[in-house]
Amino acid sequence: MTEESDYEAIADDLVARGATRAQMMGRPILKVGSTMFAAHIGGDRLAVKLGRDSAEHAEALALPGAAVWSPGDSGRLFYDWVALPASAEDHWMRFAEIARVLAQTSLAIQSDKKSPSYGKKGTTGR
Repeated sequence: MTEESDYEAIADDLVARGATRAQMMGRPILKVGSTMFAAHIGGDRLAVKLGRDSAEHAEALALPGAAVWSPGDSGRLFYDWVALPASAEDHWMRFAEIARVLAQTSLAIQSDKKSPSYGKKGTTGR
C-alpha cells in the first residue's frame, strides 16, 4: 500500500466514526465539527493533534522520524501536533483515532458551555 492509500483507508474509517473530510492549504484534512485533528502532509506524513502535554504526544514523538509539525516546513511549530513519517504508518490509525476522540471531546465541552443550562444560577443540585 502507498502512504496515500493508507491515508485514504484511515480517512474512510474515521469518517465512519463521525469525522469529515476537507481541504486546507491544499492538503486533505480530517475534522470534527470545525476542529481539524489530522492532515495528510507532504505525501508521506500524517500530522495529528494530540495535545503537547499528553502521554500520547510524547509516545508519538518518540517514534523514529516523528517531529512537532511545522506546516509547510515554515519553522513555525504547532506544538500540539506531531508529524508522523511514512515509516510509522503502522501507528497512523491509532494516533489519528486518539486525535479524533480528543477533538470530539473538545467539541462536546464547547457545546455544553453554549447550552442554556450551563452555569445556570439558582440551582442547588439537590
